[in-house]
Amino acid sequence: MTLPPDCLCLVLNLARAPQRLAAMQTRLSALGIAFTRTEGVDGARLAPEQLAALTRRNRYYKPLRAGEVGCYLGHVQALRAFLATPATFLLLLEDDACFADGFLPALTAALERRRRETNPLRRWDVLKLCNPRRRWIPLAPLTTRHCLVEYGPSVPSTTTAAVWTREGAQRFVEAFAGAARPIDCDLQHPWEFGLRILSVHPAPVSAEPVASTIGGHKPRSRNPWPKLRYEARRLWPRWRHFSRLYGPLFWRRWQRGDACPPGAPDA
Repeated sequence: MTLPPDCLCLVLNLARAPQRLAAMQTRLSALGIAFTRTEGVDGARLAPEQLAALTRRNRYYKPLRAGEVGCYLGHVQALRAFLATPATFLLLLEDDACFADGFLPALTAALERRRRETNPLRRWDVLKLCNPRRRWIPLAPLTTRHCLVEYGPSVPSTTTAAVWTREGAQRFVEAFAGAARPIDCDLQHPWEFGLRILSVHPAPVSAEPVASTIGGHKPRSRNPWPKLRYEARRLWPRWRHFSRLYGPLFWRRWQRGDACPPGAPDA
């Protein structure tokens, strides 16, 4: 089993991290997945005026680091490269992605289901493959071990591994006007981009525990109020968004456990 022919695989990799690319080559070769390397953007090499222009609108609770801006730009460039091809889907991987048993069957089942899906609740634009949550709304079975889920009011963070449709990539690229938040935090606001973001549970991809190429540790702030204000401003938009999808008592549908139940019911 390998990727369907209508799914392109791109691996984001910085020029200064050839060893990470070599490790990804080994992991993907073991799965029989052909991929194309796409050059990441090294935020440390952005000119100060570029950085200032890209971050002139800040919607986060603190200034973005140069590496976070570079990460965002790299993903946008990868989506543009995808849109320049005839592929229907893009498997976009960062170069620290590691694959669990059952990754390919779960991914193949998710793509096949998406091709024929008519229910708007299950017609995703972005499918997250990493960073599971403890609670979810089961939407559809994929394999005996995996199902399609909604993780609730907060889309999983990290951009280690995800699948994009052409429509979703087009909307996101057209909306891009700079890095107002880190890209994974922007994707936690899917209503702003008209995106439907779902996940595979249990997550079939994890991030290798290596040093981030974004650079440096996140600076710790002694003042908690900026983050609290940031989270408070998101409460109502998140609740409104998910209430429109599942009803105001959507939280009653959440399940909790290590794996989806076999034959998870359709929503």
